Amino acid sequence: MRFARIMTLGAALRGFALLTAVALVAGPAVGVTEAADKPASEATTMLVGEMCGGCVKRIEATLTPMDGIAKVSCDIPGKSVTVWPRSSTKLSPKALWEAMGSIGKTPKRLSGPSGTFTEKPKS
Repeated sequence: MRFARIMTLGAALRGFALLTAVALVAGPAVGVTEAADKPASEATTMLVGEMCGGCVKRIEATLTPMDGIAKVSCDIPGKSVTVWPRSSTKLSPKALWEAMGSIGKTPKRLSGPSGTFTEKPKS
């Protein structure tokens, strides 16, 4: 019985050490982008009707190469797309709305530093 307790404690300590090592190695490197330091208030969030893995690929392929965009993040359960601008850049709500519309994902709502829109913005 004593031997079994020692083995269990040893296995637990090894598991904890492994998890700690993975967290220390992977933690800082995961998701480090120019947008990571930006406050959420600079981000633009768009709600769409439906979203799947294929939609995410199309959205990222369309928005990521656009001028001024630092990061694109899609939330499938939340049916939302969040876009962060590069430094000293203000994203055009109209350009984002049109880009989403070009792939069949017209936003139901777009919210960002320029305001909240439920119809295509004028600028």
